[in-house]
Amino acid sequence: MNIQQIRQDTPLHERYAYLDTAAASAPPRQVIEAMTDYLRKTTELGPYLPSFRRETYARVDAIREEAARYIGAGANEIAFVKNGTEAINFVASGLTWSEGDEVIIADLEFHSNFVPWLRLEREGNIKLKVLKTDRSGVISPAALEELITPRTKLISVSHLPNASGALQPIKAICEMAKRHGVLTLVNASQSLGMVPIDVKKVKCDFLAACGRKGLRGPEGSGILFIRSEWIESITPALIGWGGTSWDFDTNEYSFLPIAKRVEAGCPIVPSILGLGAALEYASAIGVEAIYERVRKLTAYAVGQMEKIPGMVIYGPERLEDRLALIPFNVKGLSPDRITQYLEENGIIIESGTFMANTMLQQYGINKMARVSLHYFNTEEEIDKTVQLILDLLQKEGQQ
Repeated sequence: MNIQQIRQDTPLHERYAYLDTAAASAPPRQVIEAMTDYLRKTTELGPYLPSFRRETYARVDAIREEAARYIGAGANEIAFVKNGTEAINFVASGLTWSEGDEVIIADLEFHSNFVPWLRLEREGNIKLKVLKTDRSGVISPAALEELITPRTKLISVSHLPNASGALQPIKAICEMAKRHGVLTLVNASQSLGMVPIDVKKVKCDFLAACGRKGLRGPEGSGILFIRSEWIESITPALIGWGGTSWDFDTNEYSFLPIAKRVEAGCPIVPSILGLGAALEYASAIGVEAIYERVRKLTAYAVGQMEKIPGMVIYGPERLEDRLALIPFNVKGLSPDRITQYLEENGIIIESGTFMANTMLQQYGINKMARVSLHYFNTEEEIDKTVQLILDLLQKEGQQ
């Protein structure tokens, strides 16, 4: 992995140390160039010059195949979405529910993997069962299994929750669910592009992910994987050109027999092209290499941050259970002040609730700061972050 070249591909490193990938990562220039090249051509050629349009849609089809290969799926099992939230909603609204059906989630789930199920429950379509987790934030497959009944239809789990950084055992969870005939939806919005994912090995039925985080793609991009055997079970929330066939003479229509059935209308071409460039960039580096580097950086960062007086790090105690995300507070400093001071000195992190209500309650706090790493970060950036927090502690103590 050529870190020097990787950092040259991302100009912001000339100004900032960017440690906020969990919100949205910094895309390499190749992603931006793929998008701007298309937009430039639309002004020069017009978006519907026949040869240009054929070329563009051929590229969109190729990117669908690239996305499929990246997660071990078939191209027919991949739909393009704007974000992970949209993908989750396509599954929640697309499945047919019978009164009494149960969905299981964990209490640590992010807003977008909670409220779609809450809505279904309030509308009387399902019964929502919520697994209570401990401070580690690591979901126990055995604990989930205890909640399963003959009416359980689906388990939805985030691979890498946005606040805790607890990397979940999704393979064990999905295998357990399959033994009980229960569907699984994996939210891989934080992990896609950072952790190796093979849907054949994981055995999940659905996988939702945005492109803007671990994959370093643009905002407005993402994928939804629908296992081929369940494609016909999804009734699209949106209907129109792109996802349906229509017989004008008979007024009969049918949904496409592929995951693309959930797409309606013109695709967001610039974002999809950017997503394709991000997939190519990540594939060239290798997701195994990315994962190993992020794992080592995470361990290094935790070790250095623990040296700060008054430092409290939340989430998994075992390093092997944590990846990339390190939520924390420092006694005597507000998380907003830490974030502000670091920004003033060229380091970008984030503070907030991260909609992690359960986690905040478990620790008796109302806000925290969060460092979130990626492979382009360096030990030197981590050291600088730690030193600046130490400097801030000293300054605040003298006031």
